[in-house]
Amino acid sequence: MSNYLLAITTLIGAIIGVGLFAIPFVINQAGIIPLFVYMSGLAVIQYFLHLLFAEAVLSTKDKHRLPGFVGKYINEKSKKFTFLVDVISSYGAILAYIIAGGLFLYQLLNPYLGGSIFLYSTGLFALVSLITFFDIKLIAGTELVLTALLVVAMGLIAWRGFGQIEPGNYDLINWKNIFLPYGPIFFAVGGGAAIPEVCRLLAYEKHKIKSAIAWGTFLAAGLMLFFVLIILGITGARTSPDALAGLALALNDGVITLALIFGLLAVITSHIVTAQAAEEIFEWDFKLSNKLAWFLAGFIPYFLFLIGWINLTGVISFTGAVTGGLSGLILIWLVFKVKAKPEQVSAINNKLTKPWAYFLSGLFILGVIYEVWAIIN
Repeated sequence: MSNYLLAITTLIGAIIGVGLFAIPFVINQAGIIPLFVYMSGLAVIQYFLHLLFAEAVLSTKDKHRLPGFVGKYINEKSKKFTFLVDVISSYGAILAYIIAGGLFLYQLLNPYLGGSIFLYSTGLFALVSLITFFDIKLIAGTELVLTALLVVAMGLIAWRGFGQIEPGNYDLINWKNIFLPYGPIFFAVGGGAAIPEVCRLLAYEKHKIKSAIAWGTFLAAGLMLFFVLIILGITGARTSPDALAGLALALNDGVITLALIFGLLAVITSHIVTAQAAEEIFEWDFKLSNKLAWFLAGFIPYFLFLIGWINLTGVISFTGAVTGGLSGLILIWLVFKVKAKPEQVSAINNKLTKPWAYFLSGLFILGVIYEVWAIIN
């Protein structure tokens, strides 16, 4: 199997996670026109951010995450702020995985074993914690298998539910909730955590990295768009915050079991990738011990879950709009510094102009302001 294919599926696997299952709920409130606008626009923006991150990785000799790059190319004060943003972003994503993973496992096993959602979320968190404690890396080929399962699951759901898709379930636009999908979709199409791995897989074929990032980003966005349209067409007003609970009310058969298994696997793999990326922030950029990094990366999000932070849509919206926007803002201006003094020649040389940088920065800042305003109100 070629590393090029593995790189593409690794990125797809990192992107397709819990964010996918939050989109149908917000689109049901905002309309499908915003779905097409946000999915296409934000996929292009995330693709550009993925390329920027790849350029920073390829321009630097040592291994770093975003805070480390900022510390190397800007200053220590900015590194600390970036660390705060990046860690909160990772915590938000991991918290979302704990919430959604527990829901999927509960729906899958509760009819046979009983038990509460809390117990299933805790059990899933314990499993992922053990995997990351022993530093078990996901085999890149795993993402290829999961992507194939995703396509099969979506195809079966579409085939099984085709007769139940109602055109009336697609509202075109609800201006009152026009900005609601921004955070969840920005979160959903982001796969920055996997970019260093994509660069590693193609270390001897660097000229293919840009192409692999394009295929990985846009195929993932296309698959998510198809999934959302199928779910909305079947469930309409019954669309649940995690998508699959509402789908089970309409398609109560083996297809739902397959969908739940896929959802669970997608969440688990993304959880592992994100938890290991969070550990690397502490290890690579702040030189903490492996075990302390493991504890800080995993147990703080679980503590937030314990104290009642269980609103899946709220967590994903905040993580996407606020920390995702701030991370994008930092990355854009970091790359200007990287271009000025690269440690080595990069195979990717993005054309980053000041007008484009100001436009994206303004967009991200507006997204942050909107999400904060929505939380306050």
